[in-house]
Amino acid sequence: MARTDTFTRWSVIASGEGGGRIASQFFDRSENPGIDDRILVMNTNRADLRNTIDRMQGGMGTDRDEDEMMESHALEFGSQQGAGNFFPNGEACAREDLDRIVENIKEFGTTDAFMHVATLGGGTGNGSIPYVVDQFKNGLEDLNDNGASERWMDSVIHTAFGVWPYYYEQPQRHFNAVCGLSRLLRTGEGEQNGDMVLLAANSHLDEEENGNGRHYDSINDAIITAIDLMIGAGRETRSVIDVKDYVTIPSQMDAYHFTPAVATELNGNVYELEYMLDQAAENTYVPMDVGTTQAAYAIVRAPESMIENDEITEPDVYGAFRDWTGKHDINVAGQASLTPKRGRGSDIDVLLLLGGFDLNPLLEHSWDEFEMLGDSLAGQGRGEGDLSRAELDRIVDNLESYVERNAE
Repeated sequence: MARTDTFTRWSVIASGEGGGRIASQFFDRSENPGIDDRILVMNTNRADLRNTIDRMQGGMGTDRDEDEMMESHALEFGSQQGAGNFFPNGEACAREDLDRIVENIKEFGTTDAFMHVATLGGGTGNGSIPYVVDQFKNGLEDLNDNGASERWMDSVIHTAFGVWPYYYEQPQRHFNAVCGLSRLLRTGEGEQNGDMVLLAANSHLDEEENGNGRHYDSINDAIITAIDLMIGAGRETRSVIDVKDYVTIPSQMDAYHFTPAVATELNGNVYELEYMLDQAAENTYVPMDVGTTQAAYAIVRAPESMIENDEITEPDVYGAFRDWTGKHDINVAGQASLTPKRGRGSDIDVLLLLGGFDLNPLLEHSWDEFEMLGDSLAGQGRGEGDLSRAELDRIVDNLESYVERNAE
């Protein structure tokens, strides 16, 4: 088992109201492996930010007052009160206050990996998060004691979690989502942006498409469960699988978008591991054809007692994963890992991270709305942000080239 002083240290940056809702649910968990309290929620609207802090306080059951929480975990950025559901405004606000964002992040101390979180239908998170990822990876420089320029965060890995709007939502949100996905995947220069881009779709996780607060909480809880399983594998694992394993080969393949597929509380005394993997594969977080997967990782979390008694072993997990990929004729780059959870019993949790799949089943829900609005929105400034025709064409070209490479 990994030593507790060597596990990967994650930090979470969530922007916008939707991203803040997701981040606030981290505080509802009894454990946040590798994260602790390194969570920053950002918004251009102070009222929305205080609502997020209120949810965080409720999850923590803390006596810390609101002002202290705002100081430690929240940042109001930009001079606009909201982004007007137009992503260029969210990006403009982040550009305006990038120095303040960086200073807040430095308060977390050493970080090995970031999880950037945003809902893709809005303007604040969808506008700011792709820009922040790009700047953290490619745009930040510090001065060392000798005054020489040096890159900041050179070894830090940047993953992003983007949530697709409900299919029934207004066209503007689908326009934002298509642009946000492109910008998470590619920089303006056409280079890779996020090291790993994780995706979930509201309508796919809430098939009744209720869209009320209770169902948002259920969706967000599913997202947090997947992140917990993903991060926990790098903290306590019998084998070596961590965020660098998740990102290295998919980046080389230009197939670094992923979706989680999760099955929890499966009885290990009843079900075979391969069946558990099948159960997880039936619960992907976006619409997709599992057979188009190009990279896959399996994380199996079992009670410590089962592992210590050799009721489940690493070779068992490796073998089941190999058999599962073979059965589904998936020729993938990937690994499998066994990680413990506290307690006894026989309940086993399974996370599949499926990457490089055909994105068209997701995009088809939004592309018509995107094209319908593209001509009317390009060149129309709204507040501090603007979107030129050339910028929109670049967003389209970047996404189409990436999707074509990963299409069936």
